[in-house]
Amino acid sequence: MTRHARRFTSLTITALLLTLLSAGGCSHIGEAIDCKQMCEQLETCIDGDLDVEHCAERCEDEADENYFAHRLDDCTDCLDRNYSCAEVPEECSVCHEVSQTLLD
Repeated sequence: MTRHARRFTSLTITALLLTLLSAGGCSHIGEAIDCKQMCEQLETCIDGDLDVEHCAERCEDEADENYFAHRLDDCTDCLDRNYSCAEVPEECSVCHEVSQTLLD
């Protein structure tokens, strides 16, 4: 029984570590997707000459701060509702702060 208990404990610890390590990586991927979406929205609705790739890189740098990352997530969740460019300022007011950070 001791042998099985060791195996079970070892398996449990390994599974826990893998879960913790993968969770951090997924948030970074989510931020990259949110940044690309946000920058594409800015290009479409505000500045047709915006360099989306440069904007997305800047956004990812800003997303290292939790406050911005949460605001970005709230904004892109709102954008997922497919509002028109004219509706976004009213329906997704959180996006204004995110936009200002990326366009300044």
